[in-house]
This record gives sequence, structure tokens and C-alpha cells, in this order.
Amino acid sequence: MRIFISYSTKDKGRVLRIADRLQQDGHSILQIDPFNLEPGDNWVEKNQTILAESDVFIVVISENSLRSEKVSKEFTGIALQQISKRQQRIIPVRIDRCPVPSYLADRLYVDLSHDFDSGLNKLSEILKTSTLDQISSPANRSPASPESRESHINRLHESLRRGSLTLICGAGVSVGAGIPAWGELLLRLLKTLMEKMSISHNLDLGHKAAEDFQRRYGASSLILGKYLKNNLGRDFPAEVRNALYINNPISCPLIDSIVDLSRPKRDSRPLDSIITFNFDALIEEQLTASCITNKPIFSESIRHDQDQLPVYHVHGYLPRTGEIPTESELVFSEDAYHSQFIEPYSWSNLIQLNKLTQNTCLFVGVSLTDPNMRRLLDVAWRKNPYKTVGHYILKILPKFEDKDMLDEVTRLLEEQDANALGLNVIWINTYDEIPQILRQVAATRNTMQV
Repeated sequence: MRIFISYSTKDKGRVLRIADRLQQDGHSILQIDPFNLEPGDNWVEKNQTILAESDVFIVVISENSLRSEKVSKEFTGIALQQISKRQQRIIPVRIDRCPVPSYLADRLYVDLSHDFDSGLNKLSEILKTSTLDQISSPANRSPASPESRESHINRLHESLRRGSLTLICGAGVSVGAGIPAWGELLLRLLKTLMEKMSISHNLDLGHKAAEDFQRRYGASSLILGKYLKNNLGRDFPAEVRNALYINNPISCPLIDSIVDLSRPKRDSRPLDSIITFNFDALIEEQLTASCITNKPIFSESIRHDQDQLPVYHVHGYLPRTGEIPTESELVFSEDAYHSQFIEPYSWSNLIQLNKLTQNTCLFVGVSLTDPNMRRLLDVAWRKNPYKTVGHYILKILPKFEDKDMLDEVTRLLEEQDANALGLNVIWINTYDEIPQILRQVAATRNTMQV
């Protein structure tokens, strides 16, 4: 077979051992030196000839290759080329204990990290006894990537055991308990605003005024938030609270699993902290009900005791009852987002950056579309001297009806984007899987070696 090997030059010694063995088996190694790519080069176009000539691609996965931007481009180019041809003739070969990117881990990869010679014998045997069709057979792939997921969960558990795990919660965490999603929250507030305007100014706006207005300006939700904040005035925080809690939300399986993760363990340190972008107090309420001491923090003046789990509300905090804290500024509208973005030393930015640089962070219910969050992730990545992908995010597998190729491309691009921000992706099929994953992180360490 004609084989191309993609790898980091820092691993050249071990790669030469692989190449020598495969050449002894009669295979032709088409390229042993990585291509000399310049920033902005299109890998596929530049190397179309050698891609077309290769029967099999071996991608050597290591801490070094995952840190290399050039090798990452090679991996991506190979994967896209195989997707376009509807082939999967890629054999990932892991040579150390690094995590395998999930867009490669769904293939039957060869592990040389525990016993190099034994793994090399297995690779040799696969290439000797398998046809090209067998290598690309769906039987050799697992969409769920169970080994990769298990490896990620083990690493998260180890971070929890050391007391260095931070949970970062997005809007998806509270929606299951009955807190309205962003669009629904805006609509509720808009109805309140239209009713107030109708009464105050004797306007006949009609019973569908809010829906019609949102339909027209729905694409500019932050601008709509600014309209609401400006026109509701001092009533704005109270009206937001009313809209949040109107259905009396209590909890859901996801929040219950967060409570389980937060529960102090006898043989390890507790969860370091929770960062939430939500205004509601559902997590704190359930932590308190489970006798887990906690402290909501929503301004730089608030401190927590050593035995309290800090819950940082970086976009503001609205407790269900009692007075609304005057120091809790809601990041709800365009101007508030701009303020957070241009103030690098704001308490919320400093807290997030501290946890991103010092801890392992697990993102739950976060879409990665917030530009300020992306900026902070990028800063943390640039400050990371080892360029290790040390954080994790749970994401739904892309599924387009009858669009298998688009699914694969979308998955690769989304994972590539997450990796570039220092995030490993744990792919899930439905949000219902998240509570079980969090409970696995909290449970006793799995027996699998990582």
C-alpha cells in the first residue's frame, strides 16, 4: 500500500521506527517529512497530488501533534479529503497518553502509548491482512466514540479529585427546569412593555404587538434587550425576575446532577467553583436544599468562606424572593455586552480568566457564540505555555436530514474551532445524556487506562 504519515517533527524518531517497519512489510511511504505550510495555505489544494496517490493515511497523534498548528491543518485536510471521497482510510496511531480528537477517535485507532512494539505489530498486521475497503468499513468506526468519551470523563474526574474543576453553565442548564429560553424571555418582557406603553400613552397596539415587533427585530436580540432596558427603566430588573420565575421553576435532572457533582467527597477535594451566565438562583436553591453550603457572587465586593462553594453570576443575579441586589448589573442588552468586552479588568472577566488559566473547566449548556467568552478562551490559550487542550465542552452532534457528509464536515469544523480555543469536545446525541456524564465525572474513577 502507498501510505502517507502525518506527524509532528518532534516525534520524528518514533515515526521513523513506524515507517521502517512498514517499509519492511513492503509498503511504500510517500512522505516522511511534513509539508512546509505557510499561514493561510490551503492544505488540500497545495498537496492534491500526494493525497490522490495515497491509499492509506496514518495520523500520528501525540501531545506534540495536537499542539502544532501545521499538523492540525494536515489532519483537517486529510479528514476533509476522505469525507469528500466518502472514504475513511485513516488510521490514527496514538504514541503517548494524549486524548484523541473525537473526529479521529471514531475510527479504529492503534494505540502505541502503552507498549510501542506490541502496538506496532498490531498496525503491521492490520495493513497486511486488511483490504482498503476493510480499513474504511463502517464496522471499524463507532459514532459514539466511547473510548474517547471515557478518557475525557476520567480526566475530568481526576481534576475534580484534585479540587481544580470549574463548571461553566450556560442557558441550557436552567431551561429544562422551566426558566424561559432567551427568545421566550424577550417576548414576555416585550409583552409587558407593550402593555405599559398602551396604558401610559393610550395606544391601541393590538394583542399581537409583541409577537409582530419581535418578528421584525428578532435577529437583533441584544438591540431589543436595550429597548426593553431603556423603556422599562427602574422596573426592568423586577420585570426580568417576574418573567424568569413566573412558571415556578424548581429543578430538573441536569441541575440535580450538578448538585451531585458539587457534593463534597470523602476521598477528594470538592468542586472548585461554578460560573453561570444565568440570572436565576435555581442551582443555589438546590445546593442549599441538599445541605451544600454555597455563596452566589455577582460583584467584586462579595467574598465567600472556605467551606462555601462559590457560584459566580458573571451576567448578573436575580434571586427568586427578597430585594434585588443593587450591585447586580444584568448583562442583558447591547451596551452591557460592550461594557464587558471593553473592560478587561472587570471582576467578571478576571474571575473567568483566572479559572480558565488555573483550573480545568467543563462547559455545559454553552453555545460558544458569546464573543467575550471566546475572547477570554483565546487569551487563556495564548497564556498556556504548553498549548495543551485542557478544557471540555459538551456539544450536540450535528444532524442534518439526509446530509451525512454535511454532518461530518460540521462536526470537524466545530471541533477544530473548539480545539483552537483550548476545548476538547465530548459529543452527545441528546441533552438527556448530560446528567449521566456529570454523575460519571463525580463517581469513582473508571478502570480504563488513560
